[in-house]
Amino acid sequence: MMPPPTLLVLLGLFCAAAIAQEPFPRKPVRIILSTGAGGASDFMARLAAERLAPQWKHSVLVENRPGGGAVIATEAIARATPDGHTFGLLGSTLATNPAVRNDLRYDTERDIRPLLYFGAAPAVLTTRAEFPARTPAEFFAAVKAAPGKYAYASPGASTNGHRSMEALKRAMGLEITHVPYRGAAPAVTDLLGGQVAMLMATPTAFMQHIKSGRLKAIAVTSAKRFQTMPDVPSFAEAGVAGFDHSEWWMFVVPARLPEAVEAKLHKDLSAVVANADYRQRALDFDIETFTNSREASRAHLARELVRWARDAKALGVAP
Repeated sequence: MMPPPTLLVLLGLFCAAAIAQEPFPRKPVRIILSTGAGGASDFMARLAAERLAPQWKHSVLVENRPGGGAVIATEAIARATPDGHTFGLLGSTLATNPAVRNDLRYDTERDIRPLLYFGAAPAVLTTRAEFPARTPAEFFAAVKAAPGKYAYASPGASTNGHRSMEALKRAMGLEITHVPYRGAAPAVTDLLGGQVAMLMATPTAFMQHIKSGRLKAIAVTSAKRFQTMPDVPSFAEAGVAGFDHSEWWMFVVPARLPEAVEAKLHKDLSAVVANADYRQRALDFDIETFTNSREASRAHLARELVRWARDAKALGVAP
């Protein structure tokens, strides 16, 4: 015989209250990622784990769950016991997936709670050294003078590079053909080989070629100049009003986490991210880090969900 609904609610509240009163952490902690080992997210999570384990006096394990366009990892976080011993580090796919998929078995707004929005990296519009433009104004002029002549590469459909370039095309009335790739590396190879005229992607995959002079950066998609590329203007400062399209990262927790546990997680993770060494090492991956309140982190995700729902329709990728 099933217990009545009221009793189930009371039992749930009792369990949540019991968890909130217990010390945290009381056992090993897991950080779930949507990417494999070796990337930027993996590095940021492992560095945080190294700092937290001695403080918490429990091991902090990084669990890589790649695949499914980040859905596998996100669902694991959403379904985890809300006691703080499992949380995640996710990127912009947290906002893009609800906009481009109708097969998710979780509700982003109901099942996932943003904890700390802490990292961002702009996409960079990059061309071969021979391209007839060095500034955003010269780039716009060259493309408008030859409508449909040029093609641009992105790391894939619905990536931040794709979204950023399509937004730029709409804002400036440009005609450029999109060529999606399976990741940034093959796109860089074809850009260097002249198969495409330009690439819009985060700079890690091609920074070495910019430094060598084989490629050149026209502008970044963040609202202001990027720390590791201070000589490259933003599109916003070049006259594209309000243009701000960056890849981002945040720590997230399952919904219904007890307030005391959530507050401690936010406090401890904020201290890690604020550390000067953490910030400098993140810049080695071309990622700017910062801290935010829980409220600001939730507001950021809410804005991104709205923006991606709008952009998915404009890109023709909404389900």
